[in-house]
Amino acid sequence: MADIKIIPGRGLVSPVSLEMRLDYLKNLNIKTDRLSNSGLDLNDIQKNIESYIGSIEIPVGILGPLLFNENKQQEVVFGTAATLEGALVMSMNRGARAISESNGFKAKVAWQKMTRAPMFLFETKEEAALFKKFAKKHFDDIKKEAENYSNHARLQKITSIRKGKVVHLRFIYTTGDASGQNMTTTCTWHAMLYLVEIFRKECGINPIDFVIEGNGSSDKKVSQYTISSGRGIRVTATCVLTEKVIQQVLRTTSDKMIRIFKASRKLARQNGMVGYNINVANAISSIFAATGQDLGCVHESSVGILAFKRVKKGLQVKLTLPNLVVGTVGGGTHIPKQSQALELMGCKGPGKVERFAKLIAGFALGLEISTSAAIVSGEFAKAHEKLGRNKPINWLLKAELTPDFLAKTLKNSHITDIELQKTKSLQNGILTSITSKISKKLIGFVPFVATNTTNGKKVNLLLKSKPTDNEVIIGLHMMLASINLMLSSLVKETQKYLSTKNCHLKELQAYHVLHENKFPYMPVFYGTYINKNREIYLVAQEFLNSDKLLIYNSENNPEQWKRPKIEKVIEAANNFHTIFSIPENLEKVNAANYFIPSNGVELYSAFLDTLLKETEDSYKIKKLQLLQKEIRTDRFKNQCQLPKTIIHNDFNPRNIAIREDGTPAIYDWELIVIDYPHRDIVEFLSFVLPCDFTRDELMHYLNYHFHTAPKNLSENLTQKQWFEGYRQSLVNYIVTRVVFYEVAGILIKYEFSERILNTALRMLEFLEINE
Repeated sequence: MADIKIIPGRGLVSPVSLEMRLDYLKNLNIKTDRLSNSGLDLNDIQKNIESYIGSIEIPVGILGPLLFNENKQQEVVFGTAATLEGALVMSMNRGARAISESNGFKAKVAWQKMTRAPMFLFETKEEAALFKKFAKKHFDDIKKEAENYSNHARLQKITSIRKGKVVHLRFIYTTGDASGQNMTTTCTWHAMLYLVEIFRKECGINPIDFVIEGNGSSDKKVSQYTISSGRGIRVTATCVLTEKVIQQVLRTTSDKMIRIFKASRKLARQNGMVGYNINVANAISSIFAATGQDLGCVHESSVGILAFKRVKKGLQVKLTLPNLVVGTVGGGTHIPKQSQALELMGCKGPGKVERFAKLIAGFALGLEISTSAAIVSGEFAKAHEKLGRNKPINWLLKAELTPDFLAKTLKNSHITDIELQKTKSLQNGILTSITSKISKKLIGFVPFVATNTTNGKKVNLLLKSKPTDNEVIIGLHMMLASINLMLSSLVKETQKYLSTKNCHLKELQAYHVLHENKFPYMPVFYGTYINKNREIYLVAQEFLNSDKLLIYNSENNPEQWKRPKIEKVIEAANNFHTIFSIPENLEKVNAANYFIPSNGVELYSAFLDTLLKETEDSYKIKKLQLLQKEIRTDRFKNQCQLPKTIIHNDFNPRNIAIREDGTPAIYDWELIVIDYPHRDIVEFLSFVLPCDFTRDELMHYLNYHFHTAPKNLSENLTQKQWFEGYRQSLVNYIVTRVVFYEVAGILIKYEFSERILNTALRMLEFLEINE
């Protein structure tokens, strides 16, 4: 027989017992280094865990804002959701937005109950029947005894069921602000002992046996009895969605939602579904985990009854949670982080449990609305479309980034002694952020430190792992499916014409050419690594330390950009436009495609349509409608006949820093295309010009660019001919890029997007004055 040794320290939670347990596991070659790396204070968890060895972190997202109507007052509330399920928080927040823009939700608590159902076994049916009557007669005495053992539990009634020789008593309590499972167990146990004793004294009968729970309370289980009679809090949340919100936020119609709901509910009933809801359990479990609730109660608490009803103002949506087992005191609610999550909701401590239940119901209602709409509109299926990936790829994982592996990327760079850094926090670009949600491969930035063998100095490096163009399209497809199904389909159909084509190759090729031509305005380049079979595309470059830069990530701070720095960036653009206009360099960057906007006119038209539906500003509506007409004309199709070169095509302060000596550092070249050099200039100016810029300011920079532009691109052109490129580039920029930012803002608001749209439209207006 195997020698089974008991884990040391057993139920103790103390520094000594923790150390003993970890040493015990270490001697068994069981790794716990990550689990034991915990920030919990042992004093906070003494009553919440046994045999403690560490903790597991779950990411927490913010829910809201959600408009809550209570006592004829409106309040904007927030919540927290702990989850590992991507898109859950986004969906809950979309539902919250729909509710809030429809004047909020209201909620009503019908009751709060907690039950415990002890079971008593007797020799005969007659003894059992006598005991049942005796318990009913002595209710007041039993109540007094039970309540002696709690300051909060109040015994409301006892119901009884006799099954032959067995009697089940249901003790039904209210428990104040606690969920009450533990307190009612204690109260009921002592009441049982008291009842058995007085029954023996008065009737001379002892039960054969009795237990604290005969499974009659459906503790942590679903039953029709508790749904109708109560266990936990019964709460109903209601809102009325307007048709405008249903169309603009949820991207469907009330007619579709009602039609699908009715048909779906019929089958659910036929299948014997308990209640009817879409995914209440996701909302309940995530809020429970964040706020220190009993996760074992997720099952019964997630029973939900969802209903849709046509009303005069729109579509009434109602969600009833009949068995929400929650508390704002007791359990894990006192642990610091869980306590703060409750505090954030305004639900910490006594007197808050009904509010807590109402807010949970409100956020769960939001998720039901959002998911229902996604299913009805086709968004749910569209977002999960695989888009052609048929075989698994042995993707690059972070664990593979060993010194030996990194040395392959840096083989000709005089770099050794490579160490990964864990302390640097980096902001991924928009496309990288979108794509990282759809792939488990390593995507984005990884910082590390190495030694330069030529001078022995330590250098900070940055490894950039790039998604493929197909992965970018999948990411965009999924994101846009939440906004407009037509957009998601058109992105897929027009992908070969977009600037994302070959994005995984373009940046690598561009860096090599720029490095070979000693381009001075970029991070130091250390090399690339490609493994096509594994879809690995890596760039190693200098890590730009924000502490040693004058300007960095300034897309939201145009005030940082003054005339000398703007002119210096224009000069830098002229430099790389010249490099890339050389035929042999164009050949080396063969992944760069000619960008012809008219090839994607259906996509850009759909983006404009979507934005026009979202916009209420009459000035913008007028300007966007004019652009909508123009992209259908020969002027947009034929464009002006000016020289082209490889342009950065994402030329803005998100990708341009200024070093301490005033030199620009330009990076992130994955969207390069062959287009007018003017395109980079107008994009840059749309970010750095102040909101109230004048026509003279604009003309100064455009003239400066004209007079300093590469001669091989501008020679033999009059100023008027050259300036045609600014207007055309502005139109292209607005309809192909800026409108995308604004439409994407329906889901993820970019602080800069509205400002640069206004600036670009103002620039266009000033240029049209010259025509």
